[in-house]
Amino acid sequence: MVVVQQSRARLRQWQVTLTAVPEAVAEARRDVRSLLKGWGWEGERADDFVSICSELVTNAIQHASQPGGEVGLRVQEIAGDCRIEVLDGRPDLTVPRTSVPRGENGRGLILVRQLADDMAVATSRTTKKVWARVLLAAEDTPRSTP
Repeated sequence: MVVVQQSRARLRQWQVTLTAVPEAVAEARRDVRSLLKGWGWEGERADDFVSICSELVTNAIQHASQPGGEVGLRVQEIAGDCRIEVLDGRPDLTVPRTSVPRGENGRGLILVRQLADDMAVATSRTTKKVWARVLLAAEDTPRSTP
């Protein structure tokens, strides 16, 4: 006998296209923080998610986009499982630079891997999508919003 349970949880999505300029990173952080708050996400895991957003958008702008080009940003949430996707127009997998002690660069993806519950990269002939997931603990599950 097969039993199928239907979840009452609904998928919430938001997406935006950013212009590949440094100021877009702050815009993305601000918008995602506001979005998560509206969805009932607050506290440490929401802060982790915003940090992940900042790192992924920064990488896409600095390493994979032409100045003034476009970077896609999408956030999806269902029942305490939140995923961020950043899409850029450079399909190759660039080798991360190694950080140097006291250097300012080279630690972004290390940070993302530490904060995220899961992350991966998918490429096509023309694009690259870097995604990461953050799961809330059961007691932190966001309250429903209409």
